[in-house]
Amino acid sequence: MKTNTQSERARWLAFISIVGIVIVGGYFVLYPQTLFKPGAKLFDMGYNLGLAGGLMMLTLLLYPLRKRLRFAGKLGALPKWFRWHMLLGILGPLTIIFHSTYHVYIPYIHPIGSPNAAVAMFSMLLVAGSGIFGRFFYTKIHHGLYGRMSTLSELRSDLENSEDLKAVLNAAPGIGKTLEDFHTRVDACARQSGSGFMNFFTVGFQTMKLSRSLPREISLVMHDEAVGNNFSPEQRANMEQRVPDYQKMIVSYLNAVRDASQFSTYERLFSWWHIFHVPLVYLMFFSAFYHVYAVHFY
Repeated sequence: MKTNTQSERARWLAFISIVGIVIVGGYFVLYPQTLFKPGAKLFDMGYNLGLAGGLMMLTLLLYPLRKRLRFAGKLGALPKWFRWHMLLGILGPLTIIFHSTYHVYIPYIHPIGSPNAAVAMFSMLLVAGSGIFGRFFYTKIHHGLYGRMSTLSELRSDLENSEDLKAVLNAAPGIGKTLEDFHTRVDACARQSGSGFMNFFTVGFQTMKLSRSLPREISLVMHDEAVGNNFSPEQRANMEQRVPDYQKMIVSYLNAVRDASQFSTYERLFSWWHIFHVPLVYLMFFSAFYHVYAVHFY
């Protein structure tokens, strides 16, 4: 599960990076308006881009309907709907940016264009940007607290049942004690009340610090063991192959402890994000509807 999560995260970051490059590159192509002018005539390229982007944004409403309507429960798994929701939430704004040719009304800076179109554009960009933040919060809570604790238990079991790693930890008891103390300290922080965000940042900082120091320490311990026991070249090669696995296990365990302790904070942040996100969605759709109305009737 950890590997799948990391792979999905890598694909998402690659996708966002490509979209960012396309947005920057598109500016130099479309801003001079050498390809088309938005609204020059109906059913031209600019109009069709706006239509396609608008339909993508309208399709985003299907995801909350899928979550809330009982009869929609048979229409596919919710995570797949969420992925399409996120995908269209990026491609829709990208298409509408191309539709605008990067010409947006901004008082005193770019006072050309339609103010209602500018409201629709900026509310859309806020919705898209907040959606990216929302996805981050969602990934932290969508397994649920039980799922986080289950993952932590599995990793703890892996650490305890790995005979080779136990031998290394016996040779370096300081590493094992550090892991145990970290878990105990984080559990204590999670039970405290009134300082949730301070504990949130403290646990995150401690996890980052240990994720750097413990892998280096375990590498040094195994190197000293190889020197002290006069390992043969084959034994050294075998040891070097095992070191990254041990380091990944330790880092995964630290991250699992952190995620389990920070779950309630991320849950709170996600609820606050939802309060911010939903009004922006209404503002975006009302302003976009008025923009479409103005284009066709004035």
